[in-house]
Amino acid sequence: MHYLEQEICPECAHQMEVNPGYSAWCAKCNWNVYEDERRQGTDEGLNGNADERSSDRLLEEFKYNVNRDLPFTKQRIYTYLVALTVHLSTLSILGVAIFFFSTNSTWLGIFGIALLFLWITIILPYRKRLPGRVITRDEYPELYGMIDEIGERLNVPPVDMVIISEEYNAYNLHLKRKKRALILGIPFFAALTLQEKIAAISHQMSQFAHPNISNSSLVERAKHVLNSWIDTVDPQDSGLLYWVVFPLIILRLLLFAVIGGVYSLLIKSMQNEMQRVFYIADNEASETAGSEAVLSLFLKSEMEGLFAHTAEQVADYQYNKELYEEFRKRISAVPTQELLRIQRIQEMNDTRSRSYHPPMKNRIELIREHWAMIPAYRPDAAKERRINEEFRLLEQRSQKILLSDLRGN
Repeated sequence: MHYLEQEICPECAHQMEVNPGYSAWCAKCNWNVYEDERRQGTDEGLNGNADERSSDRLLEEFKYNVNRDLPFTKQRIYTYLVALTVHLSTLSILGVAIFFFSTNSTWLGIFGIALLFLWITIILPYRKRLPGRVITRDEYPELYGMIDEIGERLNVPPVDMVIISEEYNAYNLHLKRKKRALILGIPFFAALTLQEKIAAISHQMSQFAHPNISNSSLVERAKHVLNSWIDTVDPQDSGLLYWVVFPLIILRLLLFAVIGGVYSLLIKSMQNEMQRVFYIADNEASETAGSEAVLSLFLKSEMEGLFAHTAEQVADYQYNKELYEEFRKRISAVPTQELLRIQRIQEMNDTRSRSYHPPMKNRIELIREHWAMIPAYRPDAAKERRINEEFRLLEQRSQKILLSDLRGN
C-alpha cells in the first residue's frame, strides 16, 4: 500500500495522484511524463521521419500477417555493395604500398612501409572477447534443457554456449566456425519471473532462427574493418594516425567523418531487414511465453537505473550480501503510478534504443494485435523449481563479483 498525495495538473487542471519520492505526472494529458527530460527523437529530422515511415509500413504488414520469411530486397543489394566497397577501399592501401615499394624513392619506400603497417592494423584477424563466463551443461542442466526446449519449438539447434555476465541485458553472438552464444545478464534476469525469462530467451533464440544480413561473413567483416578504422583515427582517442600518418588534425577529422558516414550507411542499409527480424522475434516470444510476459519484460528492461542505485546502496554496507534479493524487493515496491508512467512512455516512444530496433510503441502495438493469452511453453512446477535453483546459484556467484568490484576488494 503506497501513500498518495493529490496535486493539480498545471496543464489540464486534472487531479493527479502523486507518490512521495517520485515525479508528479498527469495521466490525462501526459504532463511531465518524461520527468523534465527532453523527449528523445524530436530532432531526428528528415532521416528520422523516413525511418519512422519505414518502420510503420513494416508494422502494418505484420499486423495483417506475421511473415517469418526474410525476402531478398534492394536494400540487401545496397548492403553488399557498401560492404564490398569497404573491403576494396582497404585493399587499395596495400596496392598503394606495393606501388611505393616498386619505385626507387627512399621516401616513398618509407611511406609504403607506414601504409603496410596501417593495412595490417586494419585488416588483422580478430578474436571476439567473450563478454562474461561460459557455463556448461554439466553445471546447469536445467537451464540448458529449457533453452533447448525453447529452441526446438522455434526450430533452432542447441546453442553452442551460454555466457553469463553482469550486464543488465540479454543478447546473442555469432562466433567463429558458425558457433552461436547466448549471453544472459544476471542483473536483468534476477528481475524477471520464469515466464519473463522464457520470453527473453525466446526472443534471442528467434533471432538465431532468422539470421539476417548482418550475420553474413562479408558484412560482419566489413563492420570489423570500419570499427578498426574508427579506433585508429578517432579524434577523441590517441589513434595511430595521430602520430604517424595524419599529423594534421583537420585531415584526421575529415577522414573520421567519412568513415563514420560509411558505417552509418552500412547500418542504415540493413535497418529494414533487422527491424523485420525484431518484429518476428517479438511475435515468437509472445507465442512462446505469453504476451503478458513480453510486455512485463519490456517494462523491467527500463529498470537498469534502479538496479544500479540498489547495487551502490547495498555495497555501502559491508556485511550485506543479498544484492539481487534486495533488487527484487525494490521492484515490488515501485508504486503502480510509477509503473504506469514507464508504460506510458513506452507506448508514446517513437524512437529506437538502437538504429536497427523498431520503435517501442510499434513493438507493443504488434504484440497487442496478435495477443497470446496462453503461453505455448510453460515448465511444470518441479522443473520450474529446479530452474529457479540454478538461477539462484548464478546470482550468488554474480553478486559476489559485483559487490567485490563496488567495494574495491
